[in-house]
Amino acid sequence: MFKSIRSRFIAIYFILVLVAMMIVGLFIVSRLENTQLASMEEDMKRTASTMLSSSEKFSTVNWSEEQFEIQRILDEWKVNSNYQIYAIYGEEAPEIVASVNVNAAVVGRSALSYKGLSPEMILISFGGDIEERTISSQGDILSEMHITYPILDYEGEINGIFYMIGNLDSLNTLLMDSQRILLNAGLLALLVAIALGLLLSSSITGPIMDLTRKVKVVAQGDYSQKVDVKSDDEIGQLSSMFNFFTDELQETISNMEIERAKLNTIFDYMAEGVLALNSQNDLIHANQVAKEILHLPKGDISNNKINLGKLNIFDIDYKDKSTLEGVAFATIDDRHYNLIYGPYLDDLGIASGLIIVFQDISKEHRLDEMRKDFVANVSHELKTPLTTIKTYTETLLENEMDRDTNQRFLGIINKETNRMTRLVQDLLELSNIDNKSSLKNLESIHLVGFINNCIRSLEVMREEKNIKLSFKNINKDLEIVNHRDSLEKIFINILSNAYKYSDENGRVVIEVMDFKDSFSLSIKDEGMGIPYADQRHVFERFYRVEKGRSRKAGGTGLGLSIAKELVEKLKGTILIKSRPNYGTEVVLTFPKIVEETP
Repeated sequence: MFKSIRSRFIAIYFILVLVAMMIVGLFIVSRLENTQLASMEEDMKRTASTMLSSSEKFSTVNWSEEQFEIQRILDEWKVNSNYQIYAIYGEEAPEIVASVNVNAAVVGRSALSYKGLSPEMILISFGGDIEERTISSQGDILSEMHITYPILDYEGEINGIFYMIGNLDSLNTLLMDSQRILLNAGLLALLVAIALGLLLSSSITGPIMDLTRKVKVVAQGDYSQKVDVKSDDEIGQLSSMFNFFTDELQETISNMEIERAKLNTIFDYMAEGVLALNSQNDLIHANQVAKEILHLPKGDISNNKINLGKLNIFDIDYKDKSTLEGVAFATIDDRHYNLIYGPYLDDLGIASGLIIVFQDISKEHRLDEMRKDFVANVSHELKTPLTTIKTYTETLLENEMDRDTNQRFLGIINKETNRMTRLVQDLLELSNIDNKSSLKNLESIHLVGFINNCIRSLEVMREEKNIKLSFKNINKDLEIVNHRDSLEKIFINILSNAYKYSDENGRVVIEVMDFKDSFSLSIKDEGMGIPYADQRHVFERFYRVEKGRSRKAGGTGLGLSIAKELVEKLKGTILIKSRPNYGTEVVLTFPKIVEETP
């Protein structure tokens, strides 16, 4: 059990502290007991002396004849409730003539035969001496303190005695509490002693144990171990010698590890994928990004051979350095990459393999495709009305037409002009949104009134198809703070789409859901719906589900894109739920109070 230095040290330290605490505890308890007993004795004597000096009748009257007066005087004196006082008169036949704080009827009884009093102490005090004794009831537990105090008359004769008894229960309680506190303090001190013992022993045995562990590791081939030299004693000198022994070997291995760590860190933390191949195109290293791109296993990759042809890298000749450098383009899993490759050389400057870096340009490629599509769509959207306008304008200029025909042609020209105007306005709106203009001029809006104004602006469109409009869960008192123009564009855009793509005599339902800090606005139609394959594209610019029908309805393909951008600018969300041939529901959710942005 005590084979180690550490355990022996802790055991000795524990025993020393335990013995010291026992000695100190016994001394404190004994001193406290003696001090309290002396204090009580002094207080009882002072009480008797004060009573005697406050009334001369104790020294002048015959107690036996004036026992009622003696009892009255004692009763009027505020005696400590822990003290019992017996007034005893008659040296030949001592008799109790009065008492204080005594429950039993003792007046008139013989003092020498009364069970609670000590005859020996009574006789001693009638001899003229003050006597005090401490009585123990159970073993060493103190029970009472007895003091007999003689009362002299003016001639110096014994007129009577006070027999005082002090209850020591409070002292016993104090001593028991003190012992309990000392016991708890002792236990705490022992715990602290154990902790300090562990700390001190660790400071001695720790370096030895550390050196032992390091020696075992070095024996297994790891020469990079170091021991902390924490002192100049024998243990410190041994640690210094161990460090000196491993320094030279550690320096060489450390340099190699540093270079390897640098290379691994560069590989692992590069945003691009990195592959390292040997001259046989065997994979010798791949960072995590490259593994994910090529779906390589996470474990050992040494048995994987890379087909450079699938990466669009051709004509690699390790004897011709000019073929080992270049840039290729590859598409993998619908993502686009620039592959930059080059050789790595050995100590003799000979190409030992190839490093390939995968640069993900999917975002740039998508932006380029979007730019091309955007230019093509804008060109197409402008070309169609311009062609119509040019055709009808040339016809009007080259031919004489009757008034009705002229009016019809001019109406078509005006319609196409309005179409181009809407397109330009939508493009300007998108430009403003893309420039992230600030959100200002917010105002309080009565939502029901706002919805009614928007509905009235589209009343002609609704009446053309005889669409039935109904409301659900409308809170007539709902007030919000928002950007009126932006909110109006969003609502009119969604509601006009519901009218456009609803059948004749169709039905549109507007529902408002009022929450604690937000509200939702739902516009639901029973039109053609949106095919499932097209639903994730409806917010893309110039996207149309059925291009012919959309153009016939007068749309530019930018409405939902603008609506989504404006909704997000107003800190809201837009959700489309659609089922082909059953209708579409658009749910707009906004905070009740939108805060301005600088």
